[in-house]
Amino acid sequence: MSRIYEYIKIALMNIKSNKGRSFLTMLGIIIGISSVILIVSAGNGIKSGVSGQLDELVGGYVQIYSDANDENGDYVEFSDDDLDLIVDEIDHVKGATDMWMFNNGTAQSTKGNFGVAATFGNEFLQYYNTAPILKGRYFTKSEYQKGSKVCVITESSAKKLFGSTDVLGMEVSYNLYGITQEYMIVGIRRDNDSAMKSMVFNTNDVEMEIPTTVLESVYGFYTEKFSSFYIFADSAEYVQNIAKQAKNKMEARYNIRGKELIQIYDLASQVDQITGILNYITVFVVLVAAISLIVGGIGVMNIMLVSVTERTKEIGIRKALGAKTGSILFQFLMEAVIITLIGGFAGIVLGVLGANGICSLVGAMGVGDIQAVIDPKVVMTATGFSSLIGIFFGIYPARKAAKLSPIEALRHE
Repeated sequence: MSRIYEYIKIALMNIKSNKGRSFLTMLGIIIGISSVILIVSAGNGIKSGVSGQLDELVGGYVQIYSDANDENGDYVEFSDDDLDLIVDEIDHVKGATDMWMFNNGTAQSTKGNFGVAATFGNEFLQYYNTAPILKGRYFTKSEYQKGSKVCVITESSAKKLFGSTDVLGMEVSYNLYGITQEYMIVGIRRDNDSAMKSMVFNTNDVEMEIPTTVLESVYGFYTEKFSSFYIFADSAEYVQNIAKQAKNKMEARYNIRGKELIQIYDLASQVDQITGILNYITVFVVLVAAISLIVGGIGVMNIMLVSVTERTKEIGIRKALGAKTGSILFQFLMEAVIITLIGGFAGIVLGVLGANGICSLVGAMGVGDIQAVIDPKVVMTATGFSSLIGIFFGIYPARKAAKLSPIEALRHE
């Protein structure tokens, strides 16, 4: 043990006596390790943040829609009876609704006129937006069936229209296609601060959720039949199974098995595909960054060869005094390992700091709350890899030093 300590002491002395050269030797290792940790940690953080926001935006539900057959013109239209069938007969379904969206209406108040993003559906429309109801309630099945002129708006919409969120029971004047109607506010939904939602929707608009039945009674739309609807699951894990069961039930109900007139649009699977692409990109970039580790290892080998040449006479004296070949080899190998370990540690610190910095920068750009994911396995792997680099590229110079003839080494000037 004391001999190993002596080797470490000698190695540190040699590194200290050649600070500039030692730092340049470590630089390749530092860049390689920090690059790998930065890319993996920042990439995992961004991937986790983006996937989380996508899950929040589209997770937990699936869209079922009818697709026209060009050959015979067959087409399926759904009804509320189909929605009831799915809710009653498929497990883990908490609701199903048709959905109608209009972005061309306006809302009027004492604060002025505002564009409106209105979404129409039944009482299960409440599950489409994952943000909770802060005040009041959602419109009921009874209000939906009666075509009651009620609505749920977001807290930011309430502030735009009235300057306050204490607006339950107040009315919003909503104009669509030249028809103006007053809607009583029964609920205030918390704003969905998802950055993905901001990219998809115009968050400057007033957001309203209204019973579909109002479209027919007030605006003259025929809403008893529709070409698509959404099913909401208790959890995202049940979505795919629910979608298959719903498709089978609809095909059996309309006697269209094998015609592929009913299709599934599983938004959650799109999220999985995006996550998979991000994984491939991360792996590719990590492999590219790992090349710098190899380059750094070659740098270690070159410097150690220079060190062997400079210390040839020292090696000869040690061998003349009885130092064994293994001792000489271990001494130089220890020096190479220590250089790579110091470079590896510095690389870990810089990689972690860089990952946190990049994630903070990405979050500040409006993508949302992004946190770097520091995986201990990645850190340990990077540290172990840096040690292996030192051992692998230090073996040749160390063997060369160990095999020097004492007489030839002492003659060296």
